[in-house]
Amino acid sequence: MGATTDGIRRRLRVHAPEFVGAALVVAVASASGATRLSLPALLVLLAGAVLVSVSAYAFWGRDAGMRGVHARGALQVSAFALLLYASGTGPTLAALLLLPVADTVRYSGARAGTVVLAWASLAIAVGQAAVAVGLAPTLLPADVAHGLAALGLLTTWLIGLRIVRLSRAGEEAHERLVEEEARVRALLATASDVTLVISDAAVVYQSPSAERLFGYGPGELLGRRYLDLVHPDDRATTVDFVRDLLAHPGRSGLVECRLLAADGSWVPVESNCRNLLDDPQVRGFVVNSRDVSERKDLERQLEHRTIHDPLTGLANRALLLDRLDHTVARANRLGGSFAVLFVDLDGFKTINDVRGHVVGDAVLRTVAYRLLDVVRAADTVARMGGDEFAVLLEHDDSPVDAAKVAQRILAAVARPIDADGRRVQLTASIGIAHAEDGVQPAEVLRNADIAMHLAKESGRDRFEVFETSMHVRVVERLELEADLAAAVERDELAIHYQPIVALSDQRICGFEALLRWTHPRRGPVPPNRFIPLAEQSGLIVPIGRFVLREACRQLADWRRSLPGAADLTVSVNVSMRQLTDSDLVADVREALTDAGLAAEALTLELTESALVTDTESTIATLTQLKGLGIRIAVDDFGTGYSSLAYLHRFPVDVLKIDRSFVNSVASGRQSPALARAIVDLGRSLDLLTVAEGIEHDAELTQFRQLDCTHGQGFLFSRPVTADAVAGLVGTAGTEPAVLADARGVAR
Repeated sequence: MGATTDGIRRRLRVHAPEFVGAALVVAVASASGATRLSLPALLVLLAGAVLVSVSAYAFWGRDAGMRGVHARGALQVSAFALLLYASGTGPTLAALLLLPVADTVRYSGARAGTVVLAWASLAIAVGQAAVAVGLAPTLLPADVAHGLAALGLLTTWLIGLRIVRLSRAGEEAHERLVEEEARVRALLATASDVTLVISDAAVVYQSPSAERLFGYGPGELLGRRYLDLVHPDDRATTVDFVRDLLAHPGRSGLVECRLLAADGSWVPVESNCRNLLDDPQVRGFVVNSRDVSERKDLERQLEHRTIHDPLTGLANRALLLDRLDHTVARANRLGGSFAVLFVDLDGFKTINDVRGHVVGDAVLRTVAYRLLDVVRAADTVARMGGDEFAVLLEHDDSPVDAAKVAQRILAAVARPIDADGRRVQLTASIGIAHAEDGVQPAEVLRNADIAMHLAKESGRDRFEVFETSMHVRVVERLELEADLAAAVERDELAIHYQPIVALSDQRICGFEALLRWTHPRRGPVPPNRFIPLAEQSGLIVPIGRFVLREACRQLADWRRSLPGAADLTVSVNVSMRQLTDSDLVADVREALTDAGLAAEALTLELTESALVTDTESTIATLTQLKGLGIRIAVDDFGTGYSSLAYLHRFPVDVLKIDRSFVNSVASGRQSPALARAIVDLGRSLDLLTVAEGIEHDAELTQFRQLDCTHGQGFLFSRPVTADAVAGLVGTAGTEPAVLADARGVAR
């Protein structure tokens, strides 16, 4: 009942303009006396018009179809027109029919405007017809009444159409506004950002996306203090940001913080805040926040990669130096000791080259895990690059502690490693540097590196503790290495040649090319000193290429210019580095072509250890070299026997028995039976055998009796310059005594 009463009241308020107009009609009619009806009758008509109007709107509501609009408009206009013409004011106040037109347009929109205008026109026409036949009273003469009615009709249409157009424009604007609001709501509901409006420090608006990002349902954040949502560690920064924004109305800015989610977790967000306190539509801060969890995770990953090795996960050089810097500063300020261990894997390059990088990477990861296992949690293990690692012992109580850690590392590295299905075994060389007063972080690391290199030079699988004298030795070695790099350009390198003779008659069959270096300041540098440097630095590749080309050129020259030299050969030593780091086949082919030398005149000598390293690759390279027509010799044979089982697999032509083996057999320290076995092995495989290092007649006699075919050593000649070779070659085919005279000259 109460709801019905409220509905009637609302309806009366809606139709108030019509009711006022109708009351005006009654008042004018009563005052002018134009009507034939009494005041009670007029009031009854007025009540009837009101009742009809309210009933029509109650029956055909706002959403009525066009039939309902027609019916409602006809009833409303008819009731109002009846009141006008029955009161006698119809022709005079015909324009008041605009009131039901305007009321209908306001209630049902522009679509009903022309409908009601048509009914208003019909009502005026019917009313004027009633006036003309005397059925309706009028205040004015008929002709004047008709004129005023026509004017009222025209006014009704002009103003009515204007109302319709304005209503249609308003409806279209409203539709656009509704569409825009719907679009905004949809965007806010699906946006990745959350929009909050903060007024008086509390949330007064939250976008629908707050549920998806933070888990808060619609309106759940309203009234909550914004700072209560900010992580305690971020509140000071947020407050400072807001204070700065308060001083600049209209300004916006970015701030990062963590906001509380509905489940109690903290979500890292980046918020774009705008001060719209002066905007009457907002009067607050508009905060657009986006979840930056993925970006923060990526930043953490990038930061981790910046200071960690991506392969092993260990600290990298940058992080080690940073921690070492802090350790040195703390030690200088508060005292205490520390140590740095520099670890280098022995032979890792061969594993990488032979087994491939997949196996090499697996080896490095395994070594990294083992290093972590043998140190304390407070110590830092870092990968410096390649196969080099470093360990920072921050609380090294004594040199013995660092040595014990080094021993544990050596033992851990030496254990066999299963890498990608391959069994790998290697060793390590370690350098140790202890804390010293006033030492700089880079110096500690350098000292450990120096000690590591000396450990490697001293035999590997060991550790060395840095001493000041080591630095002098390393500096000298580095200087020598730098001088060696320029030695070829400065013509400091020369090749000497040592004869290889047939033991049966001491006839010279060929020469071995031996590299010599005369330093401008140091004088002659022993080969056993600069050859390892060349191997370690990689200079052996260009130097070996120089020796190969020069030896081929020189032999070709001897063959053309010296009598009896047409069948001479030359032997050139080839290192394992040349086999793996260069295109040796192309270098040999080019050297032979440039010199105009037959391939069978060249012998390449490889050490026994080179043959058993990367067997398949070595066989492939040697097969290509053999395809050129050259000969392959195994140098230093007898120092190891690992290759005996594989010797038949290699395309070898010559076995050179190592001088230490030759000397031990001649002196009785080694059984001649083993030497005979090697000679017999060579004969069975159709190989030439060359005994190296023959210095005494007893050794010559011994290996002649063993049927060794060739020999080489000081007994015949020391290595001589290319110019001195002519004196030796000239004795070819003469009696041994004459060769002895030549040996005396050569020595």
